[in-house]
Amino acid sequence: MKSQFFKRTLTAAAVAAAMGISATAVAQSTTGSVNGQVVTTSDQAVENASVTIRNVETGFTRTVQVGEDGSYRFPQLPTGRYIVVANASGYEPNQSQEFVISAGGSRELTVPLATGIETIDVSGTAISMVDTRSSGTSLNIGEAQIDRIPVPRNATNVALLAPSTTAGDSRFGNLASFGGSSVAENAVYINGLNVTNFRTGTGFSEVPFEFYKEFEVKTGGYSAEYGRSTGGVINTIVKSGTNEWEFGANLYYTPDSFSEDAPDVRYANAAATNEYYIYNAADTRDEYEGNIYASGPIIEDTLFIYALYNPRNVERETVGTEAQTFFDDSTDDAFWGTKIDWQITGDHLLELLAFSDSTTTNTLSYGFDPQTGERSGPPGVSYSENGGTNYSATYTGYLTNDLTMKVMYGENQYDLSSNSDEFAYCSLIRDYRTNVTPPNGIEAGCADTSTYFGETGEDTRKAFRVDFEWYLGDHLLRFGYDREENTSTSQTSYSGPEQSYYFVETGEPGQQLAGGNTVPEGVTEYVMAREYRVSGDFETIGSAFYVEDQWSITDDLTATIGLRNDTFDNKNAEGETFVKIDNMWAPRLGLSWDVNGDGQSKLFANVGRYFLPVANNTNVRLSGNEYDVRTFYELNGATVGQIEGQDSLILDLGPAFGEVVNADGTVPDTRAIVDQDIDPMYQDEIILGYESAFAENWSWGIRGIRRQLNGAIDDMEISAALDDRYGCHAASYVLGNPGESMEIFADTNCDGSLDEQIALQPEELGYPEAERSYNAVEVTLARAWADGWSINASYTWAHSYGNTEGLVKSDIAQDDAGITQDFDFPELMDGAYGDLPNDRRHMFKAYGAYELTENLRVGANFRLESGRPTNAFGIGHPNGVPSYGDTFYVCKANCNDEANDEYAYFPRGTYGRTPWQARLDLNATYTTQIQNMETEFRVDVFNALNAQSVARVNEFAEDGAPGVANERFMLPTAFQTPRYLMFSASVKF
Repeated sequence: MKSQFFKRTLTAAAVAAAMGISATAVAQSTTGSVNGQVVTTSDQAVENASVTIRNVETGFTRTVQVGEDGSYRFPQLPTGRYIVVANASGYEPNQSQEFVISAGGSRELTVPLATGIETIDVSGTAISMVDTRSSGTSLNIGEAQIDRIPVPRNATNVALLAPSTTAGDSRFGNLASFGGSSVAENAVYINGLNVTNFRTGTGFSEVPFEFYKEFEVKTGGYSAEYGRSTGGVINTIVKSGTNEWEFGANLYYTPDSFSEDAPDVRYANAAATNEYYIYNAADTRDEYEGNIYASGPIIEDTLFIYALYNPRNVERETVGTEAQTFFDDSTDDAFWGTKIDWQITGDHLLELLAFSDSTTTNTLSYGFDPQTGERSGPPGVSYSENGGTNYSATYTGYLTNDLTMKVMYGENQYDLSSNSDEFAYCSLIRDYRTNVTPPNGIEAGCADTSTYFGETGEDTRKAFRVDFEWYLGDHLLRFGYDREENTSTSQTSYSGPEQSYYFVETGEPGQQLAGGNTVPEGVTEYVMAREYRVSGDFETIGSAFYVEDQWSITDDLTATIGLRNDTFDNKNAEGETFVKIDNMWAPRLGLSWDVNGDGQSKLFANVGRYFLPVANNTNVRLSGNEYDVRTFYELNGATVGQIEGQDSLILDLGPAFGEVVNADGTVPDTRAIVDQDIDPMYQDEIILGYESAFAENWSWGIRGIRRQLNGAIDDMEISAALDDRYGCHAASYVLGNPGESMEIFADTNCDGSLDEQIALQPEELGYPEAERSYNAVEVTLARAWADGWSINASYTWAHSYGNTEGLVKSDIAQDDAGITQDFDFPELMDGAYGDLPNDRRHMFKAYGAYELTENLRVGANFRLESGRPTNAFGIGHPNGVPSYGDTFYVCKANCNDEANDEYAYFPRGTYGRTPWQARLDLNATYTTQIQNMETEFRVDVFNALNAQSVARVNEFAEDGAPGVANERFMLPTAFQTPRYLMFSASVKF
């Protein structure tokens, strides 16, 4: 049969190249493919033809013989500009116009041949903007389109152009939430190498914007080759050299003098210790970034190089919460990166990629007086290190015309070290006592938030994968295997001689505290000291194999049938497996129907299952030698003094009257801390949609999405269940599936040692099942670049709800992936069901560009989103005060009388929402020739209208103890990024 692969013509392909359209994804989406059929002008197959494809930039050439039906296929093509030539005895050769193969792109070209007396007829006038084979959803955007619009220069902001993506809580960094998932559930690839932060999932290695060539943002329905993600995938391709030497340089400057400040926030109570809660008036940021690059052939048509050097300097000044501490940050590390491509023969290719994104941020911290704007005292000196060296080698072999193999090995390094000059002797002390104002205000120690936490750490990934494509008539079979060895090294503690921080509080005798502790008689002031440390090397091995069949059932109906199997093996500091999950079968099924058989519209559906690994953070925190103990002391007195020449509150601690032991410093028996029948964390997704091209260059679409978390993994405190059954009083955290039974080894005779494996039922444990659901409807409208303008717009209605956000907890900015505060105690989950932090009910997005003249172009990028839910977190619960955490109850009466206390109940999301956020970015670009060099000048204005909506508020209704009102409750803690300008200039020769 004549498949739909062969409907489109050479002229249509050339039009597609001009429009910048991309299509179906192929292996790891670092390459593209061309399929087609050679026919006569009367549409009959030509059996004896040969087809040659040539990259016009690198000279890469391959020739294949057509099949019996005239079909041909070129798989795994490096991205770039191509032409196709068809030859057959008795016919005139036919050569296409240039067309573009993008990452994940698949071109379908029908090549008509004519006899010497016939007129060559290349039919078709414009290609459809609808890929009728694909049932997944993604945004494919290349360098040319990105350059036209104002987008902050990083991969996350490119991802935010796609529907169903929203910015996550800024306290995790600049990260995106895909389809209601947490920001820690995405996967990011650079040329096929996974560069995602595997310790917590929050972040990834990134290269300068100039190093990127293309972006593919997968928002749903992605194929079986992709795993380890329940959010989205950001797949990026870097630039490569060509046969033409090219040199260039550019400079980007973001001056503070053209930047606005976010609003300040004052306490409602004028008698507060300090008038300011948030002080932004002193914020400054100056950023310089340059790029110098060279690109060209080392050996023409054979060996190519692209190299970039990126010097940069960032100077940033901010004032911390409570307006007590002034921070001066500076970063001046340079990035370097290079890509080498070796076209060994037409059947064998080798790519080498290496880059370093190492950065060191140096911080000076001072005391600060917001009334005078003056800093004070000798500075605290600290630093943090991030990033590292990355490399990969990729071999592509065209084994036959129908069988292709791709092999990749790479390493990804990420430093996670931070320390300070005062680390050994300075502790963080916060003085929250009523009517007490030490010299430094609430920040009363000689350590602050930039110096109290220290870590020597590094994450290293060793990745290997092999992929095959085998073309069998109407079937494209794809299968492969991948393996990652992820190692986390960590030595972490709080600062000071006791490796502790201290909170000084006013108390009342009988006042309830965490962990069932109470303030003793006669005590009106107390101190909570938290001591923390952990160290070790922790490894996780993840492996998977997959198989997928892209089957052209008819000319108009395509099925993508895939199956993936994952295995995760997490090990403790002694190299022993503490949790291993295998046989995670993930089916993927997609259907796409070319409704009218003309390639102009499609109805599609996709159903898939996606598994998420246990993050390495769980290895470090749960299976290591973690010591985490909070101790309550009576306060005999406090005086202001100096420690090593720095002002600090000197605490005179009295006797301890209680403690909360979260971890006691011993490496636990893995049988006691992990459910021996643990199930994986996974999400199911259903997509149903329709797309149509309704005019030249125009298309629209609509799709409905349903995502549901059907399994979750978290740690749970089970001492109450063990106490009820056996009478053994000991804290015990177990990694398991909330709301399900668990099997563990336990101490059943209270002698302190494990003696038998037991099964605990859900009703004994008292935890609900983990729930997270996402429903959405997207409507899109697009006009591809033509006649000097383009536009893309979307509206998304979405609802994200349940009782867990996922691997992180935006409520309290906790990135303890896999062991968040959720499910630590049953009391914390009472009321947890509701609208989740990434629930943005309405999202409008639009971006586009317009060419005013041949040399002057303007662009715009607009986003409007409804607010996120807010909560009222308390400390206690009608069943008692948990050891720690934020409940959905606020004490309203008799708060120091556990038998008669009364609570108000505020389930998740019932305390309102933050305001809507609108942001308009604009740019203007002018190009000219100076001394025969292509020169460009540009200005980008981000948040041009300087919108100042509140992005986040303080959600803690109580402070320190039940019934103690928090005067910061509902005060803003973050705003939209204020208006700022970026000026740039570039030259190319």
